[in-house]
Amino acid sequence: MIRKRLDVIVRDLDRLAGYAGELHDSKQAVWHPFELGLAAMDAHQWNEAVEHFQRARANAAGPQLAALQNQFGICRYMQGRLGDALKEFQDSARTAQQHEDKPGMASAFNNIGVIRRYYGEFDPALKAFGDARALARESGGQATEAICLGNIGHALREKGELGPALKSQEDALAISRLIGDEQGVASSLGSIGSIYRDQGEADKALERYAEALEIARKTDYKLGAVILLGNIGGVYRDKREIDRALKSHESALALAHEIGYRLGAATEVGNIGLIMATKRMYERAVPYLAEALVFFLSAGVANGPRQALFGLSRCDDLLGRKRMRELLKKAGLSDEGIDDELDRIDQIRTRRPWQTDRLRNPFAPAAL
Repeated sequence: MIRKRLDVIVRDLDRLAGYAGELHDSKQAVWHPFELGLAAMDAHQWNEAVEHFQRARANAAGPQLAALQNQFGICRYMQGRLGDALKEFQDSARTAQQHEDKPGMASAFNNIGVIRRYYGEFDPALKAFGDARALARESGGQATEAICLGNIGHALREKGELGPALKSQEDALAISRLIGDEQGVASSLGSIGSIYRDQGEADKALERYAEALEIARKTDYKLGAVILLGNIGGVYRDKREIDRALKSHESALALAHEIGYRLGAATEVGNIGLIMATKRMYERAVPYLAEALVFFLSAGVANGPRQALFGLSRCDDLLGRKRMRELLKKAGLSDEGIDDELDRIDQIRTRRPWQTDRLRNPFAPAAL
């Protein structure tokens, strides 16, 4: 499968479920800062949003807290703080359960599943998505059900179950079209394109990605556009159109920076580094790959460290250890951080490439 390759980092259009719950009927001291927080999120001002939500939480009680904890988690996710996001989503789920708030539980379980999938925990992710979908159906939340179906499709695709994955994405697409959720339509079309890509149908994948990107741009769905641009770049790489691939990844990186999407930015930094290594621009590749690796390891992301290490090992082979140390130092890594990355590179030379995602607990934080 494409996602198992070492020369490209693949991301899916995972969708988090927002939730307002009973905040619509709350007192002004809660609802007003919550509204300001939502406006800050729309403007991609994540720290500002957190500050507003903190003021709302100081005056909130009962099931209102579930909605606030959920929104906190979304902000932390966008900032690349996946561990903090998971904790907020878990707290939201517990609060919603205590108050028998099924829509709140559905949103929280879905979001827990997204983080679990990033950690490479596909079966726990599938359970969370399945529970979330069941709760969404019970409470009539079609938009949340579509989100869950799309995320189920991503987890199934990770497990290599492409037929069931495609069925889940098509079901999500049908619901999104029925309720007029254009961002959901873009997400599902892009995810279907990724399944075509895994099947080796590059042209069909590009068609779906292009259709999804047009919708994402029309609806100002910038988060979706980041993933779609990155995946389009990956298909161009598959087709050996390296310069077009680089341009697409650079566009994705610029947009990820614009909206403060840390995971997306690190992914595209890594992909640009891998392309530079392919173009034999090894000295330029090293700082990109090193930056991506530090983030992936600190965030605990399962998909990414292996590819970044592969690119760094190629650079090390051609540049030599002395020059690698100089470049990593220039990139801002501490002596400890440099030793850590070089040690990881040495280890992949003693293992088969597909084992490198299990080196030395690859989710352990790397030194900066």
